[in-house]
Amino acid sequence: MQSADELVSDDGIGAKTAQTIEDEEDEEEVLLEPRFTYSRILNSIPTIFAKDAASCLAVHDKFIAIGTQMGYIYIFDHLGNLHSESTARHHRCAVAAISVDLPGSYIASCALDARISIHGIGADEFTQIIDLKVAARSVVISPDFSKRGSGQMFVTGERDLLLHERRFFATHKYTSLYQGLERDGIISQISWRGPCIAFTNETGTRIYDRNEERMIALVQPIHDVNSVTGYRSIPSHCWLNDHTLAIGWADTVCICVILPTTQDQTSTSSASSRSPTRRKERTSAMRKVEVHYAWRIDMVVADVSFTLREGETGFWKEIVVFGMKRLPSEKDEETIEMELALLEPEGVDSYVLNTEDRIEMRNCTLRNLQHFHMRALPLESLFFLLGPHEFIQAQPCSADERVRWYMENGMLKEAVEYANEHESQLEQLNALHIGKAYIDSLIAKGRYHEAAANLRTVCGRHKDQWEYYVNEFERHNVVLQVAKYLPVKDPQLEPESYQSVLIAALYNHPLLFHGLIKAWSPELYRVGAIIDMAMKRVIQDTPSHPLSAQHIAAIYRALAILHTHERKYDKALMLYIRLNDKTVFQVIERYRLFDLVKNDISKLMEVDADLAIRLVIENASSLPARTVLTQIAKYPKLQMAYLNRLLERNEGDEFANLAVRLYAEHDPKKLLPFLRKKQCYDITKALEICERKQYIKEMVFLLGRSGNYSKALDLLMNKLDRLDLAIDFCRENDDRALWEALIESSMSRPQRITQLLNTAGEYISPLEVVEKIPQRMVIPGLRDSLTKILHDFELQLQMQAGCRSVMLDSTDALLRRFLAQCTQPSLIDSTATCVLCSSGVMCEQSCVDEERVRENVIAFGCGHLIHQPCVERTANEEERRSGSWSIDTASCPNCRPHKGVKVIDSSFRSAHS
Repeated sequence: MQSADELVSDDGIGAKTAQTIEDEEDEEEVLLEPRFTYSRILNSIPTIFAKDAASCLAVHDKFIAIGTQMGYIYIFDHLGNLHSESTARHHRCAVAAISVDLPGSYIASCALDARISIHGIGADEFTQIIDLKVAARSVVISPDFSKRGSGQMFVTGERDLLLHERRFFATHKYTSLYQGLERDGIISQISWRGPCIAFTNETGTRIYDRNEERMIALVQPIHDVNSVTGYRSIPSHCWLNDHTLAIGWADTVCICVILPTTQDQTSTSSASSRSPTRRKERTSAMRKVEVHYAWRIDMVVADVSFTLREGETGFWKEIVVFGMKRLPSEKDEETIEMELALLEPEGVDSYVLNTEDRIEMRNCTLRNLQHFHMRALPLESLFFLLGPHEFIQAQPCSADERVRWYMENGMLKEAVEYANEHESQLEQLNALHIGKAYIDSLIAKGRYHEAAANLRTVCGRHKDQWEYYVNEFERHNVVLQVAKYLPVKDPQLEPESYQSVLIAALYNHPLLFHGLIKAWSPELYRVGAIIDMAMKRVIQDTPSHPLSAQHIAAIYRALAILHTHERKYDKALMLYIRLNDKTVFQVIERYRLFDLVKNDISKLMEVDADLAIRLVIENASSLPARTVLTQIAKYPKLQMAYLNRLLERNEGDEFANLAVRLYAEHDPKKLLPFLRKKQCYDITKALEICERKQYIKEMVFLLGRSGNYSKALDLLMNKLDRLDLAIDFCRENDDRALWEALIESSMSRPQRITQLLNTAGEYISPLEVVEKIPQRMVIPGLRDSLTKILHDFELQLQMQAGCRSVMLDSTDALLRRFLAQCTQPSLIDSTATCVLCSSGVMCEQSCVDEERVRENVIAFGCGHLIHQPCVERTANEEERRSGSWSIDTASCPNCRPHKGVKVIDSSFRSAHS
């Protein structure tokens, strides 16, 4: 085989991407990537084509069969070597069509000599020659032709479609599957897949289902059949899978899909040709055909095939079209060239052109279109292109060729991506070298950010390449561009690489410097050297790179992290506290450094009071509360916050007086709840503080707790003028003297009398209030208040009467129930036993124990039966001694409360037994 370059240099047969040719009329054509390399198949092919011309082609996994104008069928391997033992002249004129069965054992061919030739490849059992009355223009052999018992069927097409079947004694039977009219034209293409036979004449493509024994579809042509192109064109079939057929015809490509359907959707004419029973049996197998894609393309189709999705053998991806395309020439004359195009579906009537290769072949005229053919082995991605005197193989470009094409067209990024994805397939090129070339080109163009972003793709795990490019970026003073892309492990670079980035960030981007120190492990660089550089940078502030307060703070934060890495915790804590950084608490907890800061609690409180208090409380064993309060004595609010946390944990009762003072001065809302909850404070001191601050409510509470109720009541009535609070105070203390004092105090103001009558009627007698009202005092709303009091009193009496009635009814019902239970009979059978001694209470005839016979049995209201001596033994000693115990008042020892007692004497038991 020759390479594509050899084809161009020797014979002028080559492949070019259509868009690489300059076109003055279209300057915006998109560059398409070539997908195939083309090579002429040599060996025995040139010798044969020198004396004969090809007319048709069939390709199998095992061999290639080429029919010629002289009636020969040549069998080659895929490299072009002739198998002469299988080669013969089967027809007296040009071979019109060749078909191979699925195993590749038999070949069927037809020609205008009205002969069908079936011959075997390595087998001759079913070899035969059939002479027809009318010459067939097309033929297809059954996929199962070589299988015994299959009938050795084949189909021929002229105007009618005939199914031929081998019978006994080598006789043949044919069945007409379709009878065409004169206007339907000649059947020029037939294909067979599974139960479906597709054939095309001038009216369109029909699909016959052998299972249903009917035509299931007619796909009409979408091109102009009366045009010159339509007249010259020969339709092409390609089954993409068992239920998908691609039809290429003239300048159109249709893709049809066979789908299952229901009986209701089946045509009436088809259904009426069968009996109802048969239709019912085949309802589940009925199918229909839908056209999913119908495209018009700018070339005349010779043949169609398909490519598969990568890694999926059952799903097609693209349609491969081989045909002729008209190109304008410099002399305003049309030039026709052969093309191979890849079309990927986009919509029902639209597609994406993935590649378009022009192939220079001889005798490219529209009248010779029927002599150009393409057959393929999609599983192996091999496509064979046949002309009258040339045979070319198209195969996918190798990984090296695709990468080289990317590079030649300046698409270095795509070259790198493809090389990395298919590195194992590269034989001549190296993915790393390609990537380096791409990075170098970006650096040369000044696109440093893009170059840095692609370092991971190019360098991967190559440590030396990472270090090389760190030096390159540093040489161009842009080393910070690689900061976010540097690997920290697998591979881990030398410390100098990381230090160069840190130093550049220190002098140019302090915020980034702090971020890198925080993110990177201290094992990546030399911590001591970076600390020295950072200190020099802060001390020796250069005019060219002045530091703002934000930048200085970032460097100090980074220094604190570095000191932590160096285990110089005291310096780290000092920097954090100086910066008011809450990170100091995380460092203290992580490394247990409380002992280093227990004398600087006040500073920690300034950083964050809540976190500092929590830290102090968690380390209470190392620092007593009194010491903490002493350290923060200058910060009363911090003292109060600390005491809050202590008191929440039910600790710090000894600081209750301090808490009272702090609450009174800084948070009065918490004072009264604290006074109510705690009792460990000095009431006298607390009262003095409240008097000084004039906290009346707190004073009332303290006076009430100390027992000075009258003064407390006086404050409520005279200071606050809050009768409602005074009423609540009297109710809480429930002192008669307080109520009388309240009434006396209210007599001086008419409004208070009305309010007292309305609200205090539940706790005091309204009559007492009314009797003490001074004569001739005008009291607003008195009549309404008295009316309300009388109404409430009446309601109270009614409620009491109702409650009494309900209680009496309930008592009567309970009494009746109790009496009914007491009068119920108790069944005593022969199996009854004493619940205390477990012996029988009924004496049998054979009983010899006279004492047991004479024992009385007590039946309690609860139903238990006990011997009288057993009950007497359970009596309390004190009851016996005092003589208060009696058998008549005894209760069941097993039950409480007291139940009725019924004594059954021994005579009754003896009589019963």
